[in-house]
Amino acid sequence: MSFSANHNSFPKPISVQTDRMDEIDQLGSSFNWMIQQLEDSRKREYEEELLRHRLIANLSHDLRTPLTILRGHINRLNKESMSLEGQDSLAEMNHTITRVGDLMDDLLSYTLLTSGKHPFHPTSTDIVRLVRASVAAWYPAFEEKEILLDVDLPTEKTFYWEADPKWMTRVLDNLFQNILRHAAEGKYTNIVVDVEKELIIVADRGPGMDNSSYEGGSGIGLSTSKYMLKKMKLKADITSNFNGTRVAIGRSST
Repeated sequence: MSFSANHNSFPKPISVQTDRMDEIDQLGSSFNWMIQQLEDSRKREYEEELLRHRLIANLSHDLRTPLTILRGHINRLNKESMSLEGQDSLAEMNHTITRVGDLMDDLLSYTLLTSGKHPFHPTSTDIVRLVRASVAAWYPAFEEKEILLDVDLPTEKTFYWEADPKWMTRVLDNLFQNILRHAAEGKYTNIVVDVEKELIIVADRGPGMDNSSYEGGSGIGLSTSKYMLKKMKLKADITSNFNGTRVAIGRSST
């Protein structure tokens, strides 16, 4: 039993002499029954997990058609003459459809990730270079929202993590996307790479993660990021209040 606990496996059934069934054999029979129940429970859990992943994948696919139809009707109504209030309502509907589509993508991505469908290829990764490339890719989006980017990236020093570059880029994409969705009103984002402490720090001056906008839309993306970071033996320390949100990504102690 100690071996099984240390190796995350169930113990093997033990031999029982059914012809005599003394106290030791009765204990062995109960022990074997317990093992069988545990194995059956794990099998059911695995099958339920597969079913849940399949249902989420099918649901994400099936919902795209009605969303596309709704967007088509909105585009048609936009060509009709209507009041300013009507135009505002259509714009909000169009925004909501886009948001639902993004949430479906996040949910499908998380489902594929946790079921092992996303390849994981860790390699020695230049973190300063990776962050610089991500900031450059997102700069036009921040500029469009008139968000001031306060970037502090070393020009000569760097450090390396054994990480999957695509996964790390996805984590940063999620952080930057959340700022645009939920913290754009703060008009400020601070992005720092601390070489000495081996930290990536992303901070904003939005309303914080306790506001309804964050609670309604960032949970799946954050769960995906935390899962990826854990697989890469990294972690994200998040501090958030009404003055803004700060995320510090560094090595995990475990």
